[in-house]
Formats: sequence, structure tokens, C-alpha cells
Amino acid sequence: MNQGWLWTSSVPAGANQPDFNDAAFEPVTLPHSNVFVPWHNTDQTSFQFVSIYRRHFTLPAQLQGRRVFVDFEGVMTASKVFLNGQSIGEYEGGFTPSSFELPRQIQWNRENVLSVEVESHELPEVPPFGYEIDYLTYGGIYREVSLRITAPTYIENIQVRCIGVLTAQPSVEVDVFLDSAEPPAQAPARKPSPRKSTADLI
Repeated sequence: MNQGWLWTSSVPAGANQPDFNDAAFEPVTLPHSNVFVPWHNTDQTSFQFVSIYRRHFTLPAQLQGRRVFVDFEGVMTASKVFLNGQSIGEYEGGFTPSSFELPRQIQWNRENVLSVEVESHELPEVPPFGYEIDYLTYGGIYREVSLRITAPTYIENIQVRCIGVLTAQPSVEVDVFLDSAEPPAQAPARKPSPRKSTADLI
């Protein structure tokens, strides 16, 4: 979703609503900096303001029933995210990614509007601010943004542990973490599987 964004350096009243007239906004492509500054004699307050990005998009109806996430690789310094005027989350911190699930009220096969209010001031409660830093942080959605489509239940993470690697019977333990939109069903009790040696896994 790096193409087709609209941006302005302030947040007009009603700018998060889907029917807001954003014709006067500036077309931008991500990654984007809210201010271009010179190499030398930079005014460190020039990029510290609140701006807004808007993105019009349509999802095909055949994806209905699946889950949709918007993933931000980096927004400096804090963000408030809206879909069709509805708040879907906030995030503080510009050096780590954030992800928001789009609500089920998303309009399928019709235009939706994703809007992001970006707070680019140095916030003392958000690292690395609050003390002294020796570099500039700038502002804006300065890394890529993408939509992620998943099944109602998907693998969120996997943890693999190697057990007894230097012994005669090494083994592997794997924990699989699931994220589900549905309440978990009562799973029947099961006996633990025996550990497998390296020879069994080849």
C-alpha cells in the first residue's frame, strides 16, 4: 500500500471521515517524510507537528470472511489509525512496527478510506525521547505499509527449541501459537508425543 496516499500537514476537522473532501491534499508515495530538511543548520522543530494521511482502497468481495490487517513498518513518532471514520487503534514509537486489524464492518467490493493521524513531536514518554539524543528523528510514515490477508485462524508465531544437542538423543520441541477470530473449541486431552531423535527426523 505504498502508492496512492494523500497527505496534508495539518488535521482538518472531519478529516478521518470517509466522505471528507481530500482533493486539496498532496499525493505522496511511502516512505514519506513530512518535511525535507537541509544537510546543515536544520531547524529541529520544523518537522514536529501533527499531519494526516488518507488512502482510498477497495477489497474484492471474494475475500469476505477472511481477516484483514494493515501493517506499518514505522511511523514517527505516534499514530492514530481510522477506517471509514472508526478508530481501530493507536501506537506510540517510531522505531518498531505496528499492526491493526480492520474491523468486520469493512465495506467489501466498495471504497474504504484508511486515515492515519501522525504525531511527530518529540514525546518524552516515548523512547528515545525523554532525555538527550544526538540524532534527528524526523516525522511521517517513513517506512512501508502493507495489507495482510489471513484465514480466520492463522499461525501467529512459532518457537523451536533444540533439546540435548550434544547428547546421544537430541530432539526438537516446537510451540505453535495460533491467533483466531473465533473462541477456541474444547480440545480433547491428548497424550504427549514422544521425543524424536535426530535419526527419526531424517
